Amino acid sequence: MSMAEIKTRFYMRMSVADQPGVLAQISKILGDHAISISSVIQKETDPSTKIAEIVIMTHPAEEQAVQKALEETKHLGVVKEISNFVRVEA
Repeated sequence: MSMAEIKTRFYMRMSVADQPGVLAQISKILGDHAISISSVIQKETDPSTKIAEIVIMTHPAEEQAVQKALEETKHLGVVKEISNFVRVEA
């Protein structure tokens, strides 16, 4: 099995603009790639920068789909940085 075909859970941490609709934009991209969200946590927002930190844990998904989704997510104007991306073995 190639790395692209491996199916596992993923942990993603990103800095995003603290404004309405950001999570909807990110979750749409994930959904378009058949990636289901297991949990989402938004950390306290930095009031001076209006930047929030979002942590997403997925249900098992294919590596290839997650890589494509991350690439699209990077290009959203509301995503400032994807700081962590970790494969989580069950």
